[in-house]
Amino acid sequence: MENKKKSKKTLYAILLVVALLVLAFCAWYIISYVVAENTGSRISKSGPGENVNTDIHAASVENPVDFAALKEINPDIYAWVCIPGTNISYPVLQREGDDDYYIRRAEDGSHYTGGCIFSEDINRRDFSDTVTVLYGHNLNSGKMFAQLNRFADANFFEKTRYIVVYTQDKELIYEIFAATPYSYAHILKNFDMDSTEGFYKFFGSVMYKKNVKANYLDDYTLSFSQDRVLILSTCLQGNNHQRYLVMGRLIADIPCE
Repeated sequence: MENKKKSKKTLYAILLVVALLVLAFCAWYIISYVVAENTGSRISKSGPGENVNTDIHAASVENPVDFAALKEINPDIYAWVCIPGTNISYPVLQREGDDDYYIRRAEDGSHYTGGCIFSEDINRRDFSDTVTVLYGHNLNSGKMFAQLNRFADANFFEKTRYIVVYTQDKELIYEIFAATPYSYAHILKNFDMDSTEGFYKFFGSVMYKKNVKANYLDDYTLSFSQDRVLILSTCLQGNNHQRYLVMGRLIADIPCE
Protein backbone atom coordinates (compact mmCIF):
# COMPACT_ATOMS: atom_id res chain seq x y z
CA MET A 1 0.00 0.00 0.00
CA GLU A 2 2.78 2.42 0.94
CA ASN A 3 4.57 1.69 -2.34
CA LYS A 4 1.41 2.51 -4.27
CA LYS A 5 1.12 5.87 -2.49
CA LYS A 6 4.74 6.65 -3.31
CA SER A 7 4.13 5.69 -6.94
CA LYS A 8 1.10 7.98 -7.12
CA LYS A 9 3.04 10.85 -5.58
CA THR A 10 5.85 10.32 -8.07
CA LEU A 11 3.38 10.23 -10.96
CA TYR A 12 1.66 13.41 -9.76
CA ALA A 13 5.04 15.12 -9.42
CA ILE A 14 6.01 14.12 -12.96
CA LEU A 15 2.67 15.30 -14.35
CA LEU A 16 3.06 18.61 -12.50
CA VAL A 17 6.54 19.14 -13.95
CA VAL A 18 5.29 18.31 -17.45
CA ALA A 19 2.35 20.70 -17.05
CA LEU A 20 4.66 23.48 -15.86
CA LEU A 21 7.00 22.89 -18.79
CA VAL A 22 4.09 23.02 -21.24
CA LEU A 23 2.83 26.25 -19.67
CA ALA A 24 6.33 27.74 -19.79
CA PHE A 25 6.70 26.79 -23.45
CA CYS A 26 3.28 28.27 -24.32
CA ALA A 27 4.13 31.47 -22.47
CA TRP A 28 7.49 31.70 -24.28
CA TYR A 29 5.83 31.06 -27.63
CA ILE A 30 3.16 33.72 -27.06
CA ILE A 31 5.69 36.28 -25.85
CA SER A 32 7.97 35.56 -28.84
CA TYR A 33 5.04 35.95 -31.22
CA VAL A 34 3.90 39.23 -29.67
CA VAL A 35 7.44 40.63 -29.68
CA ALA A 36 7.88 39.64 -33.35
CA GLU A 37 4.55 41.21 -34.29
CA ASN A 38 5.52 44.43 -32.53
CA THR A 39 8.88 44.38 -34.30
CA GLY A 40 7.10 43.95 -37.61
CA SER A 41 4.85 46.92 -36.88
CA ARG A 42 7.87 49.04 -35.96
CA ILE A 43 9.76 47.99 -39.07
CA SER A 44 6.82 48.69 -41.38
CA LYS A 45 7.07 52.36 -40.42
CA SER A 46 10.50 52.43 -42.08
CA GLY A 47 9.13 50.91 -45.29
CA PRO A 48 7.73 52.59 -48.40
CA GLY A 49 4.06 52.43 -47.39
CA GLU A 50 1.97 53.52 -50.37
CA ASN A 51 4.89 55.50 -51.80
CA VAL A 52 6.00 52.90 -54.36
CA ASN A 53 7.08 54.09 -57.77
CA THR A 54 6.11 51.95 -60.78
CA ASP A 55 7.09 54.44 -63.48
CA ILE A 56 9.79 52.50 -65.30
CA HIS A 57 10.83 55.64 -67.19
CA ALA A 58 11.61 57.72 -64.09
CA ALA A 59 15.10 59.25 -64.20
CA SER A 60 15.47 59.02 -60.42
CA VAL A 61 13.32 58.48 -57.34
CA GLU A 62 13.40 59.49 -53.70
CA ASN A 63 14.09 56.38 -51.64
CA PRO A 64 10.97 55.76 -49.48
CA VAL A 65 12.76 53.22 -47.25
CA ASP A 66 14.57 54.40 -44.12
CA PHE A 67 17.55 52.06 -44.33
CA ALA A 68 19.40 53.89 -41.55
CA ALA A 69 16.61 53.02 -39.10
CA LEU A 70 16.43 49.45 -40.38
CA LYS A 71 20.18 48.93 -40.03
CA GLU A 72 19.91 49.95 -36.38
CA ILE A 73 17.39 47.15 -35.87
CA ASN A 74 19.47 44.60 -37.79
CA PRO A 75 22.46 45.12 -40.11
CA ASP A 76 21.42 41.98 -42.03
CA ILE A 77 18.58 44.01 -43.60
CA TYR A 78 19.81 45.04 -47.05
CA ALA A 79 16.74 45.58 -49.25
CA TRP A 80 12.96 45.97 -49.28
CA VAL A 81 10.62 44.00 -51.56
CA CYS A 82 7.01 44.82 -52.35
CA ILE A 83 4.33 43.88 -54.85
CA PRO A 84 1.81 46.67 -55.47
CA GLY A 85 -1.70 45.22 -55.27
CA THR A 86 -0.81 42.79 -52.47
CA ASN A 87 0.12 43.03 -48.79
CA ILE A 88 3.67 41.93 -49.61
CA SER A 89 5.97 44.71 -48.39
CA TYR A 90 8.87 43.54 -46.25
CA PRO A 91 12.56 44.03 -45.60
CA VAL A 92 14.93 41.47 -47.11
CA LEU A 93 17.64 39.88 -44.97
CA GLN A 94 20.67 37.70 -45.49
CA ARG A 95 22.84 35.98 -42.86
CA GLU A 96 26.33 35.28 -44.06
CA GLY A 97 27.26 31.64 -43.52
CA ASP A 98 23.83 30.55 -42.25
CA ASP A 99 21.15 30.27 -44.93
CA ASP A 100 18.58 28.84 -42.52
CA TYR A 101 18.95 31.57 -39.89
CA TYR A 102 15.85 33.58 -40.82
CA ILE A 103 13.50 30.68 -41.47
CA ARG A 104 12.34 30.90 -37.84
CA ARG A 105 13.43 34.42 -36.87
CA ALA A 106 11.90 37.87 -37.05
CA GLU A 107 13.58 40.83 -38.69
CA ASP A 108 15.36 41.75 -35.47
CA GLY A 109 16.77 38.23 -35.08
CA SER A 110 14.39 37.15 -32.30
CA HIS A 111 12.65 33.76 -32.50
CA TYR A 112 9.51 33.85 -34.64
CA THR A 113 7.98 30.83 -36.37
CA GLY A 114 6.71 33.05 -39.18
CA GLY A 115 10.27 33.87 -40.19
CA CYS A 116 10.95 36.75 -42.57
CA ILE A 117 11.90 37.37 -46.18
CA PHE A 118 15.48 36.34 -46.91
CA SER A 119 17.99 35.34 -49.53
CA GLU A 120 20.83 32.87 -49.25
CA ASP A 121 24.42 34.07 -49.43
CA ILE A 122 24.86 32.33 -52.77
CA ASN A 123 23.23 35.53 -54.04
CA ARG A 124 24.87 38.96 -53.96
CA ARG A 125 23.07 41.67 -52.00
CA ASP A 126 22.99 44.10 -54.94
CA PHE A 127 20.71 41.89 -57.10
CA SER A 128 23.34 41.76 -59.82
CA ASP A 129 23.18 37.97 -60.19
CA THR A 130 21.54 36.55 -63.28
CA VAL A 131 18.97 34.94 -60.98
CA THR A 132 18.20 36.01 -57.40
CA VAL A 133 15.83 33.97 -55.21
CA LEU A 134 13.96 35.37 -52.20
CA TYR A 135 12.22 33.03 -49.75
CA GLY A 136 9.29 33.55 -47.40
CA HIS A 137 6.73 31.42 -45.57
CA ASN A 138 3.15 30.87 -46.70
CA LEU A 139 1.50 31.82 -43.39
CA ASN A 140 -2.15 31.10 -42.59
CA SER A 141 -2.44 34.72 -41.47
CA GLY A 142 -1.79 35.81 -45.06
CA LYS A 143 1.51 37.46 -44.14
CA MET A 144 5.01 37.05 -45.60
CA PHE A 145 4.78 35.40 -49.04
CA ALA A 146 1.33 33.81 -48.58
CA GLN A 147 -0.22 36.05 -51.24
CA LEU A 148 2.12 34.75 -53.92
CA ASN A 149 -0.39 31.92 -54.26
CA ARG A 150 -2.96 34.46 -55.49
CA PHE A 151 -1.04 34.54 -58.78
CA ALA A 152 -2.59 31.14 -59.52
CA ASP A 153 -5.69 33.15 -60.49
CA ALA A 154 -5.39 34.28 -64.11
CA ASN A 155 -7.19 37.59 -63.52
CA PHE A 156 -4.98 38.46 -60.56
CA PHE A 157 -1.89 37.53 -62.54
CA GLU A 158 -2.99 39.74 -65.42
CA LYS A 159 -3.58 42.87 -63.33
CA THR A 160 -0.67 42.53 -60.87
CA ARG A 161 2.35 43.33 -62.96
CA TYR A 162 5.36 44.38 -60.91
CA ILE A 163 7.74 43.39 -58.16
CA VAL A 164 9.56 46.42 -56.74
CA VAL A 165 12.82 46.21 -54.81
CA TYR A 166 14.56 49.05 -53.00
CA THR A 167 18.19 48.98 -51.95
CA GLN A 168 20.04 51.87 -50.34
CA ASP A 169 20.92 53.43 -53.67
CA LYS A 170 18.42 52.22 -56.26
CA GLU A 171 14.94 51.04 -57.12
CA LEU A 172 14.58 47.90 -59.20
CA ILE A 173 11.34 47.16 -61.03
CA TYR A 174 10.66 43.64 -62.28
CA GLU A 175 7.93 42.66 -64.73
CA ILE A 176 6.17 39.50 -63.55
CA PHE A 177 6.22 37.01 -66.41
CA ALA A 178 5.42 33.69 -64.72
CA ALA A 179 3.80 32.18 -61.66
CA THR A 180 3.88 28.43 -61.27
CA PRO A 181 4.06 25.48 -58.88
CA TYR A 182 7.51 23.93 -58.64
CA SER A 183 9.17 21.03 -56.87
CA TYR A 184 10.94 21.43 -53.55
CA ALA A 185 14.31 21.13 -55.33
CA HIS A 186 16.77 23.90 -54.49
CA ILE A 187 16.93 26.11 -57.58
CA LEU A 188 20.35 27.70 -57.24
CA LYS A 189 22.09 24.51 -56.08
CA ASN A 190 20.56 22.35 -58.80
CA PHE A 191 21.03 24.76 -61.69
CA ASP A 192 24.17 26.73 -62.44
CA MET A 193 22.65 30.11 -63.19
CA ASP A 194 26.09 31.49 -64.05
CA SER A 195 26.11 29.28 -67.12
CA THR A 196 24.06 29.51 -70.28
CA GLU A 197 23.22 25.82 -70.02
CA GLY A 198 21.99 26.00 -66.42
CA PHE A 199 19.95 29.15 -67.05
CA TYR A 200 18.06 27.79 -70.04
CA LYS A 201 17.71 24.34 -68.51
CA PHE A 202 15.91 25.76 -65.48
CA PHE A 203 13.58 28.10 -67.33
CA GLY A 204 12.90 25.42 -69.91
CA SER A 205 11.77 23.19 -67.05
CA VAL A 206 9.27 25.70 -65.59
CA MET A 207 7.95 27.82 -68.46
CA TYR A 208 4.67 27.06 -70.21
CA LYS A 209 3.90 23.87 -68.31
CA LYS A 210 0.22 22.93 -68.18
CA ASN A 211 -1.06 23.42 -64.65
CA VAL A 212 -4.30 24.97 -63.41
CA LYS A 213 -2.25 27.07 -60.96
CA ALA A 214 0.31 28.28 -63.50
CA ASN A 215 0.16 31.54 -65.47
CA TYR A 216 2.59 33.03 -67.97
CA LEU A 217 2.94 36.03 -70.23
CA ASP A 218 2.51 34.86 -73.81
CA ASP A 219 5.57 34.21 -75.99
CA TYR A 220 8.01 35.40 -73.34
CA THR A 221 11.70 34.94 -74.12
CA LEU A 222 14.52 35.28 -71.63
CA SER A 223 18.13 36.06 -72.47
CA PHE A 224 20.99 34.74 -70.33
CA SER A 225 23.33 37.50 -71.44
CA GLN A 226 20.89 40.41 -71.01
CA ASP A 227 18.28 39.60 -68.38
CA ARG A 228 18.31 39.60 -64.60
CA VAL A 229 15.55 37.56 -62.99
CA LEU A 230 14.04 37.71 -59.51
CA ILE A 231 12.25 34.63 -58.19
CA LEU A 232 10.00 34.78 -55.12
CA SER A 233 9.48 31.37 -53.54
CA THR A 234 7.01 30.09 -50.95
CA CYS A 235 5.10 26.90 -50.13
CA LEU A 236 2.34 25.90 -52.54
CA GLN A 237 -1.11 26.40 -51.01
CA GLY A 238 -2.43 23.01 -49.95
CA ASN A 239 0.83 21.17 -50.60
CA ASN A 240 3.83 21.97 -48.43
CA HIS A 241 5.93 19.50 -50.41
CA GLN A 242 5.94 21.86 -53.38
CA ARG A 243 6.90 25.49 -53.90
CA TYR A 244 5.06 28.28 -55.63
CA LEU A 245 7.25 30.62 -57.67
CA VAL A 246 6.52 34.12 -58.91
CA MET A 247 9.17 35.29 -61.37
CA GLY A 248 10.00 38.72 -62.71
CA ARG A 249 12.48 40.17 -65.21
CA LEU A 250 14.27 43.43 -64.44
CA ILE A 251 12.90 46.22 -66.64
CA ALA A 252 14.03 49.31 -64.72
CA ASP A 253 17.10 50.14 -62.61
CA ILE A 254 16.48 53.62 -61.22
CA PRO A 255 18.95 55.53 -59.02
CA CYS A 256 17.66 56.87 -55.72
CA GLU A 257 18.24 60.48 -54.82
